[in-house]
Amino acid sequence: MTGPSYDLLVGLHALSAVVGFGAVGVSGTYAARARSAAEPRQDPGLQRYFHPSTNWAERSLLLTPVLGAIVLWAGDRSAVWQVWPWIGLGCWILAAAIATSRCWPAERRIQTWLADVPESRERPLPGLAEFREACRSVQWGASATSLCFLAAVVAMIWQPR
Repeated sequence: MTGPSYDLLVGLHALSAVVGFGAVGVSGTYAARARSAAEPRQDPGLQRYFHPSTNWAERSLLLTPVLGAIVLWAGDRSAVWQVWPWIGLGCWILAAAIATSRCWPAERRIQTWLADVPESRERPLPGLAEFREACRSVQWGASATSLCFLAAVVAMIWQPR
C-alpha cells in the first residue's frame, strides 16, 4: 500500500503516540505541581485536571502499536524483518507497563484524594503523605515513559537494520 491511505495510517500512528505520551507527560507536570502545593485541594487548576474520570488522551497511547502494526503490514513488509520496529515495540511495551501499573493507578488515587473534601479542617491534611507519594509515582512514571517515547522515536527515524 502506498499513497494517501498509507500516509494517513502513518499520521494516525504518530498522532496516537504524540497524544498518548504527551498526555502522560502533562499528567506528570500536574502531579509535580500538586506534589509541591501547600493546599492542593484549594488549587482550581489541579481540581480541573485531576477530576475523577478516565484520561482518554493518555489511553490513546494504547492505539500506537495497533496502528504501527497496520502500517508495518500495509507498507513495505521487508521492515518486519528489520530491528527498528521491534525496538519501537519494546519501548512501547515498557512504557505501557509503566503507565498501566504506576501512572494510571496513582492518578486515580490523586483524583480520589482531591475529590474527597473532609468535613474538618484537620492539620496536617489526612492522607497528604499518600497523596504526595501518588504524585511522585505519576512524576516518575511520566519521566520514564517520556524516555521510552524518545527512544522509540529515535529508532523509528534512524531505522537501524
